[in-house]
Amino acid sequence: MLDKAEVTERVRETARTICAEQPDMPEPKTLKDLDSFSFVQVVLELENSYQVKVLEDLENFSGDQFEDLAEFILARAAAAGSASSPAAPGA
Repeated sequence: MLDKAEVTERVRETARTICAEQPDMPEPKTLKDLDSFSFVQVVLELENSYQVKVLEDLENFSGDQFEDLAEFILARAAAAGSASSPAAPGA
């Protein structure tokens, strides 16, 4: 079962990691700090980690905090019945 705090932290860490790869990107404090390409990279990485499809449903997402995206992922996972623990990074 996925934990909201754990997923929120995973979203935050994924965003930081992706932004760290881009020298002109400051460390993100919220999702608003990500450009659209970085946001999609974060979503794709989280889809792989949690084995849940999120990108196709982003038109229904309106949050701007890491916690908002975590809740969205949890809702998609629950709807898909795939509330499993994340895969190890790089797996």
